[in-house]
Amino acid sequence: MEDEQFDITKTAVLDFVQQLFEEIEKELAVSHQEKYALLEDAFESAVDQDELKVAFEQWYHEHEEDLDFDYELNELWDQALGNMDD
Repeated sequence: MEDEQFDITKTAVLDFVQQLFEEIEKELAVSHQEKYALLEDAFESAVDQDELKVAFEQWYHEHEEDLDFDYELNELWDQALGNMDD
């Protein structure tokens, strides 16, 4: 009986934590899509590459804390342009 309660408790806690992680993932996905849409909107008014970079810089600085990228602004820009060769 004790083993059965142990298994029930273990499963209940694991299921609950899994549900929490799934909710967090959904919220993050929505948040990231919103930030991506804001970047797309910022790019709409740009007419040349310099304006694209300015729009990107503004967007990056507005969302830097939320995004928590492992790269600095210029590294992201350079990597994105490096992918143009692919």
